[in-house]
Amino acid sequence: MKLLPAIMGLLACRAALAAEPMPRALESIEITEKVGESLPSDLHFTDSSGREVRLRELFQRDKPVILILAYYQCPMLCNLVLSGTVNAIKGSGLKLGRDFLALTVSIDPSETSPLAAERKAGYLQALGEATSDPSWTFATGGEDQIRALANGIGFGYSYDEDTKQYAHAAVIFVLTPAGKISRYLYGIEYAPRDLKLALVEAAEGKVGTSLDRILLSCFKYDPALRRYGFYVWGILKGGALVVFAMLSALLAVLWRRELKRGTA
Repeated sequence: MKLLPAIMGLLACRAALAAEPMPRALESIEITEKVGESLPSDLHFTDSSGREVRLRELFQRDKPVILILAYYQCPMLCNLVLSGTVNAIKGSGLKLGRDFLALTVSIDPSETSPLAAERKAGYLQALGEATSDPSWTFATGGEDQIRALANGIGFGYSYDEDTKQYAHAAVIFVLTPAGKISRYLYGIEYAPRDLKLALVEAAEGKVGTSLDRILLSCFKYDPALRRYGFYVWGILKGGALVVFAMLSALLAVLWRRELKRGTA
């Protein structure tokens, strides 16, 4: 009987929480996935050196792009997302500049290029790259340009007057070399394999090794689990290719032996 008051109290607390309205800042931070759609390429931002750049200038013909929307004075979440991205890159085996590019855009229009340069230097140093490497752009922009980019990629965010902070989801985006949205990766830690496969997929197999391309045929992105998982049909196809290659090699060896015997 002593448990009854405790249970009633828990139920009352739950009912109170359910009745409490969601904070305004959290009402518009959902992610609307727009896989396959193109970003507005004419948007203009200012990079960490103070130079104005068009979004399309930050893409190259053969390299996919990791895009992160954050803000540089964020007290916690943005730092975790950026650090998680750095760790995933380090574990992926892919190299910034050679295999892919990266772009971070501040969602706070009051932030400046010197602040972007400071953050860029810190994260590139953590990645083990030169702090001035142009392959990872840290940019700032005006409110209308930021909103247009966020809307184009389906990234909801809002400013909370009470805390003087921006509310937003923890997510990074993988884009094709042509600026199309290829994949959304959620959370503050990203499996290096998932990031690598997402980049290989976005580049249509033009980055990474031959083994990565075979792995991509054996793994498929699961939207429900939000990660890459085994793809049974892909594994069967991959296994069939391996068997075919082994049989071909064996037949080639036997054929050469027969030729040598015939010559003798």
